[in-house]
Amino acid sequence: MIGEAYRSVDFVARLAEAWDCAGRHPFEAGGSEHRALLALAYLPLDLADRHWSQLTADQRRRVLIAARKAVDLGRACAWVFGEGQGA
Repeated sequence: MIGEAYRSVDFVARLAEAWDCAGRHPFEAGGSEHRALLALAYLPLDLADRHWSQLTADQRRRVLIAARKAVDLGRACAWVFGEGQGA
């Protein structure tokens, strides 16, 4: 249980850093990742220009959930399209 909480905090910190185009794995400055996550979160695309700290708590939560879903989708697609033993 403690390990899961730690991983969640790390995920949030990495997402916030990437969102602000910083860190080891930043999102592109053009905003394509921002817009994709905002679309998945059903949020207005004009939020792509804001820093992570400028988003409301609800907006950050929704982007976080969208990012988790995107990661899960990426893992499933990798399995299906050849990294695993899928179809």
